[in-house]
Amino acid sequence: MWVIIAVADFRGRSGVSAVCCTATHLCIHDVDTGDSMPVKNKIFRQSDQVKESIKVEVHKMLELGGIQHSDSPWAGPVVLVPKPHTKDGKREMRFCVDYRGLNSVTKTDAHPIPRADELIDKLGAARYLSTFDLTAGYWQIKMAPGANEKTAFSTPDGHYQFTVMPFGLKNAPATFQRLVNQVLAGLESFSAAYLDDIAVFSSSWQDHLVHLNKVLQSLQAAALSIKASKCQIGQGNVVYLGHLVGGGQVQPLQPKIQTILDWVAPKTQTQVRAFLGLTGYYRRFVKGYGSIVTPLTELNSKKMPKKINWTIECQQAFDTLKQTMCTAPVLKAPDYSKQFIVQTDASEHGIGAVVSQTNDDGLDQPVTFISRRLLPREQRWSAIEREAFAVVWSLKKLRPYLFGTHFVVQTYHRPLRWLMQMKGENPKLLRWSISL
Repeated sequence: MWVIIAVADFRGRSGVSAVCCTATHLCIHDVDTGDSMPVKNKIFRQSDQVKESIKVEVHKMLELGGIQHSDSPWAGPVVLVPKPHTKDGKREMRFCVDYRGLNSVTKTDAHPIPRADELIDKLGAARYLSTFDLTAGYWQIKMAPGANEKTAFSTPDGHYQFTVMPFGLKNAPATFQRLVNQVLAGLESFSAAYLDDIAVFSSSWQDHLVHLNKVLQSLQAAALSIKASKCQIGQGNVVYLGHLVGGGQVQPLQPKIQTILDWVAPKTQTQVRAFLGLTGYYRRFVKGYGSIVTPLTELNSKKMPKKINWTIECQQAFDTLKQTMCTAPVLKAPDYSKQFIVQTDASEHGIGAVVSQTNDDGLDQPVTFISRRLLPREQRWSAIEREAFAVVWSLKKLRPYLFGTHFVVQTYHRPLRWLMQMKGENPKLLRWSISL
């Protein structure tokens, strides 16, 4: 069997894509602002170099039909957002508009965005994987009649509005996710998408060829264009959502780990939040993450000054987290046909658990780590209460893995063997035993 893959790369020199002139017929994007008055913001002061870049971008979009001249009462300022780490190694500038004013009066579209951890687990068990990235995906969706004028933006050279869905709109991700869900409808057993990152996964090569044909035919029917340089076809493992997945394993990306290792000690709350945001994305790889970062999370308290007091404890947590990230284990993709083993533990400051499964070599390999720090009132509980709470909280948190299956819970606290026989001596333990 042969697979004919027809993909096109229309990326322009400055990040503007030729797909502006051809858009999908499956959906349009509307902006519902109710009875709100038009919002108009002044343009930002820009350097001559940025002004020239904006002028080039506007000219290219006019040629491609992505924007048009406007006399709209709405207006937002232009910003150029750098993309320092693209999948194909190129440095690009993304043309965006500051739509905060428009977004504040726009009604919310509650269409859900998939959970990244669920998609990663889903792909990790596959033997063959392919991923596709749409070329300027947002710009392959037309704006609804009457919504164009609300996307208007001002530059030093004029006033324009989009004919296609721009970046920065409040409900743009929901519209795009609805589109890809419609395109992949009926193909969910072997395909998944997080916005424009589409993945095809299979357990055999022959199945993968069939699955690829079906997905590509669906994309072609929707008139969606793919960026060829970002495709990964028929691989044993692929980079997806910041992880290396495939072959039954899930790993963090080494460039991201290196970024964590190169991070300098924060000096403000904003820098602390940025560091915790990056490391938190990989917390499933770190045993006891919640306890380790306790000194750092305390710096984010509203009572703390914006310029933080970097203590010895903070530096120790900072260094420990970096060291732990260096030695983070390779996780096993969950296999729901095998038994899960849940190991729980509690300390004076935090609780945590690890879910593992026995691999073909007879060794237990972790699937994911979870943890959280204890609140001040919880830290005053007795040892058995903290250990019992670790079990109850962990099983609730791990419900997506454990519900409907037989699993084993292991704890180092021997008195918990009698938890299910409590007769009411401790109301808290009795309540948790009933919950279990």
